[in-house]
Amino acid sequence: MSQTKSIKKTIVVAGDIAIDWNIVSQSGLGKGRVFSRDAWAKAHEQKGGAFLLADLIGNIISVPSQEDEYDFFQIHPPTGDALPSDKHFHHTYALWSLFEEDRESVWRIASHLGLDQRSKNVPAFGDWNQVENDPADADLIILNDEGLGFRNCRDLWPKALTARGSKPWILLQTARPVAQGALWDYLQEHHAERLIVVTTAQDLRQTEAQISQGLSWERTAQDIAWELIYNPQVNGFSRCASVVVSFDTAGAFLLSRLDQKAREKTASQYRLFFDPKVIEGMWKEAHPGGMTGYTHCLTAGIAYQLTRTLEQPAIQSGIQAGLAAMRRLHLKGYRLEEINGKSQLAFPVEEIVAELTKADTSFSVVDVQGPFEYLAKPASEAGGGEKEWWTILNDRHRDHLYLLAEEIVRKGPEAALDDVPLGVFGKMLTVDRREIESYRSIYAFAEDLNEGQSQKPLSIAVFGAPGSGKSFGVTQVAKSLAPGKVEKVEFNLSQFESPRELMDAMHLIRDINLSGKIPLVFWDEFDTPLDGKALGWLRYFLAPMQDGEFREGQIIHPIGQAIFVFAGGTSHRMQDFGQGLSEDELRSAKVPDFLSRLKGYVNILGPNPPEDAPSGAPEDTRDSFHLIRRAILLRSLISRNAPHLFQKKDGHKVLQIDNGVLRAFLMVKKYKHGIRSIESVITMSQLAGETSYQRSSLPPERQLDLHVDGQKFMALVHEVELTGNLLEELAKAHYKISSTDGEESPYRELDEDEKNENRDAVRTIPQKLASIGYIMIPVRSNAPPFHFPQSSNELEKLSQMEYERKIKQSESPPLWGELSDEQQEKIRDLMRLIPRILGQAGYTMVKLH
Repeated sequence: MSQTKSIKKTIVVAGDIAIDWNIVSQSGLGKGRVFSRDAWAKAHEQKGGAFLLADLIGNIISVPSQEDEYDFFQIHPPTGDALPSDKHFHHTYALWSLFEEDRESVWRIASHLGLDQRSKNVPAFGDWNQVENDPADADLIILNDEGLGFRNCRDLWPKALTARGSKPWILLQTARPVAQGALWDYLQEHHAERLIVVTTAQDLRQTEAQISQGLSWERTAQDIAWELIYNPQVNGFSRCASVVVSFDTAGAFLLSRLDQKAREKTASQYRLFFDPKVIEGMWKEAHPGGMTGYTHCLTAGIAYQLTRTLEQPAIQSGIQAGLAAMRRLHLKGYRLEEINGKSQLAFPVEEIVAELTKADTSFSVVDVQGPFEYLAKPASEAGGGEKEWWTILNDRHRDHLYLLAEEIVRKGPEAALDDVPLGVFGKMLTVDRREIESYRSIYAFAEDLNEGQSQKPLSIAVFGAPGSGKSFGVTQVAKSLAPGKVEKVEFNLSQFESPRELMDAMHLIRDINLSGKIPLVFWDEFDTPLDGKALGWLRYFLAPMQDGEFREGQIIHPIGQAIFVFAGGTSHRMQDFGQGLSEDELRSAKVPDFLSRLKGYVNILGPNPPEDAPSGAPEDTRDSFHLIRRAILLRSLISRNAPHLFQKKDGHKVLQIDNGVLRAFLMVKKYKHGIRSIESVITMSQLAGETSYQRSSLPPERQLDLHVDGQKFMALVHEVELTGNLLEELAKAHYKISSTDGEESPYRELDEDEKNENRDAVRTIPQKLASIGYIMIPVRSNAPPFHFPQSSNELEKLSQMEYERKIKQSESPPLWGELSDEQQEKIRDLMRLIPRILGQAGYTMVKLH
């Protein structure tokens, strides 16, 4: 058996260099108030920048699993110890301390002190900062450009960069200011098609790039895509073979032109690698302390893939490994080890190399929709004319939302939603991008308040239908930010008779502040009239919101820190606030002044789909993701009210619930009182002593009517599940009855696509029937089959649902009301066949009472 011949490759590493001085102390950071000769402090030297990167690469290509041979060229530093006073080098300084991690103490940076740049007036000694004898035909050049002079000093560049006819792969690790300097200009002109760039989101932000931070993965990824394509300061990146932008330990963004698919489909040019449980910066908050060498890990991960195959480098695998190595570096920290007889605080090279050479896939990956696609789309019918937002949840699960919702209820959102971003704030969880971004904006503002940077109230507005959970979400955000420091108080302005009562409320808020707590103040129904004037209360909040004080007679009282939450009672969305009032009325009510003082707002979506979709619009334009919100709420409420229904299985708390009961909870059209109705149905059920939520546990239909349409709820409970032989029998019946060809082939002779068309046509019959309060049951008598009257509301609803099913995959289809009478009647005729189709399979349809 012949063996593959190894290929010898040439690798060159060059770039900016620095000496890192890592200062550690026995007393710990900030604890040594008085000098003691018994306490020790040391400054450990580490050769950083291109030195450290070359060390990583050199160890990677020497691992036993590497089959190829390499000629490796790098900068060789001068022998002997460096001194902080040596002006031939750049020097960085950082204070290091021990941090607790999983009951172990690890060394991390407590504080970065700064950079002492090399003196330009000091003559260079020897060629220590230049690669020696590097070839002009190198296969791979790895450059570390930290903006410290290398980019503008052509004498230090590897020979293969400027050699005529040389076309090496170039891996450029670059820092702010990015996309600038002689090196960048040269690479763009001569090597763009084989240039792979690695940088950080923070470095991009400091180069006139507008990139959001900490709102949502979707928003940040689309911001980067926009900047790399359209921002003239950095759009040179779009000409490169690949660009990798890291968010430190949280994830990374990839723009790649190496994949052929990327050239065919614009959306595939951009990929996001992310941790669904955190957003940028959040992972490091849970693991305090800093670290140096993150970007080196990412660059080395990509370099490892390039050394394995230069023809088709697996950039994505390199990113996965690099991100995993970053986290490994942070969790394990630097370590004290003996180097040349001295104790040194050192980068854990061997451990990181082991991580980089593993096949890691721990981060989720998704194609990013380009922001220009979003801008080019017409306004969506959903959301009252707002444009549709790209979401990872929609990309991953739009075709099987019901199955996903079932899994969320049974196994929990963390198990079911392990590949989509989660917004977790205390006890609240949301997967809706709009809610996540709104809550995180509020969190960021409240963080300044918690750190004492503001002594005025933080004012936000919350809108939503009754029972949507307006107060719960904001309360959890505030409490997650400052556990134990927040005290909630509520005032319903519809119950106030005069502004004098508002002054009493302000005194109570002030007292809470003086007690050392942060008042979380809900002004419920703040948009109610006062003395017959619309929005009459707004004017009385302007001074407290702007100046953090209120006037009582001639005395002005400071309020101090507080969070004001204005919860709408008449408007269900911010966009509806003040609707119906003229410009003069809005100014008279001080609406513009009030809005200018708000720091943010949230539209709470709740368990019901929006009610403002245009009449006749397809069901799937009416926010079908309410199924996911319902599922999360339902599991939480059952867990709270009937925890005995859960059993531990395969590491998950699995809810024991009948399929029909779960289907009814998820699919019923509307909960009359929002979340309160879901909880009421649960508490009205007879669950004491039960081990499973069964149909017999449900309350009677008349009691259900208080919170849902009881008849339709029970129809969903008893809905037949079409699978196996029953589905096949109905598909045969559909083909036989609906066929207009007098010499049609037997069903068994149809090809699979034709059979699937018939299966799809009958698969939704139970859902259609449930929507009008019917169920399908086996025929038990010789009673004639059901017949629809010539014209009925029930037949009309079934016909619209069938039309929506057929056009689901169409782009910009006409609405039902836009069809001709002839087209509509043709679909009605198909629905009139349902009783005959059921009869062929031995079933009939009956009204549920």
